[in-house]
Amino acid sequence: MAPEDFPDSPLLAHVKRLWIHGFLAGLAVVLVILSLWYFIWGWPLGSAPEGQEEAKPNSSQAPAPATPPAPAAKAKSAVTLKEELEAVLASLAEANQKKDLPQLLSLYDPTFPDLQHKTEEISRTWKIYDYRSLRFRIDEIKSHSPEQASARVTWEVETRNRATLEVKDFSKSYLVGFVKDAGQWRIRSLEKAGTPGEQGKPG
Repeated sequence: MAPEDFPDSPLLAHVKRLWIHGFLAGLAVVLVILSLWYFIWGWPLGSAPEGQEEAKPNSSQAPAPATPPAPAAKAKSAVTLKEELEAVLASLAEANQKKDLPQLLSLYDPTFPDLQHKTEEISRTWKIYDYRSLRFRIDEIKSHSPEQASARVTWEVETRNRATLEVKDFSKSYLVGFVKDAGQWRIRSLEKAGTPGEQGKPG
């Protein structure tokens, strides 16, 4: 036989009302928290505004093009070339003053036009003149390639005739072609520039 139904007691009814009120109050608190979260942060957890996703690296993207050399790097390269050519000309002046033919010839490229004639001309000049002073100025430097360059070279020369002891001063300009061989710049071509040269010109 089934047990008889008992009517709800006042205490049980009160407990049920408290449970329902607590549940509704908790639900309201959760809704308030979610509302505050939405309006303060603007977006639900785990998402981001459309179009504002964090950029991700793309392995398929082509690498950025290399930036062109800075002007400072180009200027440094030009200064280096000038210094290297000046070193050749300084050695040329030293060889003429010391009358050191092997040193002087080492500054000329083997393909220099008629190098043998040039050697004989230099030897004859040294027998007649001593170089008291050899100064040069180099400008109009042009780099045609990493191994070829040209420049205008102006010499300020003071010579003394060995027989008469006469001293002469003169200036002479040349258009000089340089070639780099085994890391060493050498003179490949020489062309007079300006007025005709005088006796005693540097080799």
